[in-house]
Amino acid sequence: MNKSKSIMKKNIGWASLFGAVLLLCGSLADSPAQEIGESKVNINALVQETKKTVQKADEMTLVWWIPEEFWNVTFAQDPTVTKAQAEEFIKVLRPYTLIVIVDGKMGGSAGVTYRTEADIRTDLQLKDSHGTFYRPFSKDKINADVKNALAMMKPVFVNILEPLGQDMHFFVFPAKSENGRNIADARKKGAFSVKLGKREFKWRLPLGSLLSPKICPKCRENCSGAWNFCPWCGTKLPEQNR
Repeated sequence: MNKSKSIMKKNIGWASLFGAVLLLCGSLADSPAQEIGESKVNINALVQETKKTVQKADEMTLVWWIPEEFWNVTFAQDPTVTKAQAEEFIKVLRPYTLIVIVDGKMGGSAGVTYRTEADIRTDLQLKDSHGTFYRPFSKDKINADVKNALAMMKPVFVNILEPLGQDMHFFVFPAKSENGRNIADARKKGAFSVKLGKREFKWRLPLGSLLSPKICPKCRENCSGAWNFCPWCGTKLPEQNR
């Protein structure tokens, strides 16, 4: 009985957290910058950097990497969410790399035909900066807390991504390689990609939205914190102080 009450209490707490996600992400264009530690993070900019989309005459694809920083920033902007509540949820997903995918083919008058979760899984891989490939975990390899979190996240992301949300699927990969190296660290220099059949969706890290902007020492233009050179005059930019 005590265990059942504990699970129910956790579910209620997580439901309130996802309410915060829906509220904030439902108005991404108006999201203010939020200081997280030494970084000023804008949710809209973060989402744009972590989401890859392809919309062609015959293809409609979304690949969205949901890093830990997404949850940190989202929860930090809701004063009703305590650090303890946020950490209780985030620690469940911390051992994993979470990817959201919608993959559809345009078919003339038939509209869009979306691939099933099982079909996408057959040719889906995560590739780290060292060229190592990882397959998504099968459902029996994911613990109960993660399954519970994904089940509660589903309707929230359906609302965020509508109408694509109805055909979105979560895929869970390891967060670290066999030697303990982070596969995708949003704040550190590196790269990784998601391979979907012959298609490859790449991320270069760190994410600029998580870093303070740099000022070009020559032309004084504002530059992304992730850039090494000024795109306007080619001057080498100063290193970030972390």
